[in-house]
Amino acid sequence: MAKAAAAAAPAANGEEAPKKGKKKLIIILAALVIILGAAGAGAFMFLGSKGEDSQAEVKKEEHLGPPVFTVLDPFVVNLAEPDSTRYLQIGITYELKDAQAAEQVKNYTPVIRSRILIVLSGKNVGDLTSVEGKQRLMDELVDLARVTIHTEGNKDPTAGVRDVHFSSFVIQ
Repeated sequence: MAKAAAAAAPAANGEEAPKKGKKKLIIILAALVIILGAAGAGAFMFLGSKGEDSQAEVKKEEHLGPPVFTVLDPFVVNLAEPDSTRYLQIGITYELKDAQAAEQVKNYTPVIRSRILIVLSGKNVGDLTSVEGKQRLMDELVDLARVTIHTEGNKDPTAGVRDVHFSSFVIQ
């Protein structure tokens, strides 16, 4: 019996050694998770507060009054469909930050209309039927107006153009 007890003692010690090793590993992993979580939260708080400050600065610079809308005459263009004749009739309204921006758009309306016609006539039905396609077109038209006004002597790269809206959108 003494031999059996002596043989059981090393086995018990051998079992406790892996258990202690597993416990240490679990504690180390838990500490790493907590440290990484705290670091991630700290980075989020730091970057989040920095983003809020820059957004607040942008909001201060923006005109606080209601936007000014400039309605362009409707466009009718042939779409770039190789096997058929398809038309797009579209009404475009620019949302501007103030009356000064509206005056700039008015002054450059012939250039803006010309560039819009070029963009629209390069589109096909597939480009324009999805919501994503319409959103891409809106982004293009905003950029087009901003670039036109900016390159024509305005120092502001956004040129007061906030957004563009469609008042009509018909594909035939």
